[in-house]
Amino acid sequence: MLAAGCSNNRGFSLLEMLVVILVVGILYSLAGSMLTLTVTDPLNDEADRLRERILLAQDESIVRSQAIALGFNEHGYAFFVQDDDQQWSVIEKDALLGPRQLLGDYEQTVYLQGQAVMLPDEGETRPQVFILPTGEMLPFEWRLRSDAGREAMLKFDSQGRLVDLNGVGG
Repeated sequence: MLAAGCSNNRGFSLLEMLVVILVVGILYSLAGSMLTLTVTDPLNDEADRLRERILLAQDESIVRSQAIALGFNEHGYAFFVQDDDQQWSVIEKDALLGPRQLLGDYEQTVYLQGQAVMLPDEGETRPQVFILPTGEMLPFEWRLRSDAGREAMLKFDSQGRLVDLNGVGG
């Protein structure tokens, strides 16, 4: 029996404190993972995007049993297929292989057989790299340079394999 004026205030037990700390920790980690902002590098994103599209074009060429070509211009690139008259035409209505404008202010350089190729204006894009249904392709090197002097590079060999990937990915 308690005496008058005395209270039975013992505080929290160790187990109760550990449970509260555990719950607060879980809530903190969930909130932190939801608020984490991912910082991406636009230069590497463009290089990754082109690499993935080339790999997709290789697969499409094999599946379709039809050659696909890739052409570059000053501000982007486009994929081509041959029509019934054996003329190369841009793949227009394809979300992945349709014409692509580079999102940043970049300077791109394409090397075919070790020589830099002069890139035409946007409206004059023409096939430059040919991807065969066997998976083989014309070897080429593509470099993308930002205004700050950073550079990303892709290099494919004649077997259609990615040979060099400097500055791409991370």
